[in-house]
Amino acid sequence: MSLALLFAGLLGIAGLTLIALGARELWFAWQIYRGEPLAVYELPNELGPVEVQGVAEPDEGTVQSPISGSSSLICEWEVQERRTTSAGKGTNTYWKTLDEGLLGGPFRLADDTASCRVEPAGSVRHLEEQTVTVPGGTSLPDRLADFVAGNANITAQDETVDLGVTELRLGNDQRFIERRLDPGEDCFVYGRAQYDTGAGQHGGEVNVVIDGDGIRRFLIADGRERGVAWDVGKLGVVPVAIGLGLLALAVVVV
Repeated sequence: MSLALLFAGLLGIAGLTLIALGARELWFAWQIYRGEPLAVYELPNELGPVEVQGVAEPDEGTVQSPISGSSSLICEWEVQERRTTSAGKGTNTYWKTLDEGLLGGPFRLADDTASCRVEPAGSVRHLEEQTVTVPGGTSLPDRLADFVAGNANITAQDETVDLGVTELRLGNDQRFIERRLDPGEDCFVYGRAQYDTGAGQHGGEVNVVIDGDGIRRFLIADGRERGVAWDVGKLGVVPVAIGLGLLALAVVVV
C-alpha cells in the first residue's frame, strides 16, 4: 500500500468520525426543535423522556457563586491563566485551567400550570458564560482576592516592579469564568420524568422529578426551546464542515 493511500485512508477515517460526532449534535438539535415542551401539570401522565420549559426556582435553597457572589441554583466556575511556551523561533500562548468546580443541587422548574423538581446530577449544561479578565500585574477585586487566597491551586499574578519613571507589571493574565442558572431565569430541560411522591409537597407542585436516569442526553439550559436548539446545532456544524473538508482532501490525495 502506498503512503498516499494510507494517508488518504487516515484522512477519511478522521473525516467520517468528525461527521458522525457533528451529525449526532445536529440530530439532537432537530429533536429539540421539532419537539413540543409539555406543560408541567401533564408530566404525571407523560412519564419518560420529556421536554419542559419555564422558570427556574429554588427547591432546597441556593448556592453562592464563588466568583460573583450571586445566589444561584447551579454554578459552574473555572479559573484560567495565560501561559506562554516556546514554539520554534516564536512563542505560543494558551489558557491553562488552574481550577474548576460545580455547585448546586435540586431545583424546581415552574410554568403557568405547576412546578416539578429537577435533579441536575449528570446533566449537560448550556448556561450563559460570564468572564472577568484580570491583566497580569493588576490587583484583583476584593471578592476575587478573597477567593484566590482561599484556593491553593491559584496564585494572584499582581506583582509589579517600580522602575522610577514607570511601573513594570509582572505575572500572567487571568480570567475567572462563571456559568450560572439563577432563580427566576428561563430554563429548558430535556430529561426523563419519573414519579416521586416526595417531589411535590405543596400546592401547585407535581409528584414528578426530572433527571438523567436511563436517558442518552440530559440537558439543562438557561433559555427557551428554539434558542437551545440553535445553540446545540452550532456545536455540530463545525465538526461536520471539518469532516467534509478532510474527506475532500482524502479524495484529492488519492
